[in-house]
Amino acid sequence: MKVRELVLLAPSSELGSGRGGGISRFVVGGLLVSHGARADAKVSVIFDGERCVTFEGWRMRNVRPDEQSLSGILRAGLNKADRGGRVMQGITASRKTLREVIEGWGSKGGKYYYAGAHGKVSGVGSDFLAVFEYPEMRKSTEETLLAHGFERLKLGRRDLFPDQAVVLLNNIADERMLADATATRG
Repeated sequence: MKVRELVLLAPSSELGSGRGGGISRFVVGGLLVSHGARADAKVSVIFDGERCVTFEGWRMRNVRPDEQSLSGILRAGLNKADRGGRVMQGITASRKTLREVIEGWGSKGGKYYYAGAHGKVSGVGSDFLAVFEYPEMRKSTEETLLAHGFERLKLGRRDLFPDQAVVLLNNIADERMLADATATRG
């Protein structure tokens, strides 16, 4: 199965401060579409570098896209991450680092990261791992990703917040999948 794996690195303090809207909007932008969840998408939010809440679109049920509901799910996952386990159907919590996500991906598909308007537009297909950081990419994170063979994405002329960038990335991947499917049939 082709998978879009989208990872957001974020501080847990944002959820507790009431400023977690950007984090919950990232989950919505990465995973949800008007008719439900993307069956080919997996979104992981890694809090404080080691506690991870993962949403698997093909397994999720009854997840509402509003910020309040998602913030509650993220807080529940954050509280459960140390002992691990299921938060809801298709949503799990665990102790996991970015390095473990990268190593688990291996060479399945493209590896990208978003750190602002500079970079290059790449051949994003239907099978990729993309990393974002909230509120913005730190230099140390970028260096780690480059050392692991990640390419920097350019998604427009202006810097975007991660929740905006993930929507554009999904749109680009959707367009390319549609073009590939049309070319295959034609």
